[in-house]
Amino acid sequence: MKRAYIVGGILVLAFAALGVSQFKSLLTPYVGFQEAMASETQVQVKGKIVRESVRFDREANRLIFDITDEEGRRMTVEYGRAAPGNFAQASHVVAVGQAKNGVFEARDLLIKCPSKYQGETYTGTGE
Repeated sequence: MKRAYIVGGILVLAFAALGVSQFKSLLTPYVGFQEAMASETQVQVKGKIVRESVRFDREANRLIFDITDEEGRRMTVEYGRAAPGNFAQASHVVAVGQAKNGVFEARDLLIKCPSKYQGETYTGTGE
């Protein structure tokens, strides 16, 4: 009976360790531009969209644009699909992907649009 508990406990621990390692591999960390360009794995970078840089390459079906970080560094992002529906109103973006050949190739874009409450003042009176 004790042997069954020991074997069962070992199996539970082995599956727990496997689950944790698989979960860690799914996490995509936020990194800065320099680290993103040096990384060989999927990462997330966030930045402000440089509006004048936005273009769409119809032949390659790629959205290409630049983003800047808080220090003013600039990075080119290529997204292999059409622009998301709310991209035109977006101020910032989180790009999920990997750097290749000097550009950040995004597999996903998370769009941050300006808040509809931006600029409004809360008075607390319900008016």
